Amino acid sequence: MKNPVKLSFTAFAFISLIPGVGLAEPDRRFGVGENPAAETVYTLSNDPAGNEVLAFHRYGDGQMAPAGRFATGGTGTGSGLGNQGALALSENARYLFAVNAGSNDLSVFRIGRDGLELTDRTAEEGATPVSVAVSRNRVYVVNSGDDSVFGFRFDYRTGKLRSLPQSHLKLSGDGTAPAQISFDRTGDTLVVTEKATNKITTFSLKENGSPEARHSIDSAGSTPFGFAFGKRDQFFVSEAQGGAPNGATVSSYQLLEDGTVQLIDGAVAAGQTAACWLATTPTGRIAFTADTPANAISAFSIDAAGHLSLLHTRAAEENRPTDLAVSTDGRMLYALSGGDHSVGVYRILKGGALQKLRTLDGLPAGVTGLVVR
Repeated sequence: MKNPVKLSFTAFAFISLIPGVGLAEPDRRFGVGENPAAETVYTLSNDPAGNEVLAFHRYGDGQMAPAGRFATGGTGTGSGLGNQGALALSENARYLFAVNAGSNDLSVFRIGRDGLELTDRTAEEGATPVSVAVSRNRVYVVNSGDDSVFGFRFDYRTGKLRSLPQSHLKLSGDGTAPAQISFDRTGDTLVVTEKATNKITTFSLKENGSPEARHSIDSAGSTPFGFAFGKRDQFFVSEAQGGAPNGATVSSYQLLEDGTVQLIDGAVAAGQTAACWLATTPTGRIAFTADTPANAISAFSIDAAGHLSLLHTRAAEENRPTDLAVSTDGRMLYALSGGDHSVGVYRILKGGALQKLRTLDGLPAGVTGLVVR
């Protein structure tokens, strides 16, 4: 099998500055000739000198090409946020939301043919937002600086945010080290993983979107981190288990109508160390975890009842993977790597096996977040 091709983001960025060379300007969806991009991948620089969304087109053969850098107007921290979900798409995939952990605000971009247009940047009442979630016209962030959530209403016509009254609420306590926030499929409940307290906290929401009740349960495995929803209000959580060698696990949960959570299956061993990030396929049948110290991506199967079975303890090798995203058609997996600051592109094969196609090198050291459109 041929070695996967490596492409340099730095080289592409330099070439694009030369007049007449590089990416086509009128329509960033198209790269070379008439070859249309299959989809666009976004990540966040998290730069303390000026945060930026970095966009990349992926073509049919897995080739990646930079599609622009777009300033958020805010700042990052320059170092890892211990998070999943620094970026989020609106339900109609026409807006992109980005956290600015260094300046305590949230940026909104309209997605157009020529790239991203900044439509709003709004401060919030919490400190150090690390993850953002969107459902209908509701947008919430979780804050690691003061262990809280904070909400906004979003206007799809103007691209503007407005603070949601009485939405700044504490998590289960202090020093929780939240990793991710997400809505359930209906948008009526928020779910947050707390790494330091080993808890999963949920918030039931009122009709106006403000929190109504808070519930917390102990995680089946320690250090719950990234998670994703599947079918029938099931969600799946990666557990780093405090970094214990070969101790990483994944658990599945059922979200109930009253906003409480019930364990389905866990903690199921991944056979690796520190599973932190998790992504599921659109069918909800396969989950992938990024096992950072093990330099591995593991794969699990999910049955209709939400039970987990380990498919591959090392479906792929990646240099300290720090986030994952699955393509909209479920055929490709993207892995953000902290070890060599790159994005790996994989084809998802039958049974959850992975075939590496490309690597895009040269990303900034502090990048965080990964979404696909």
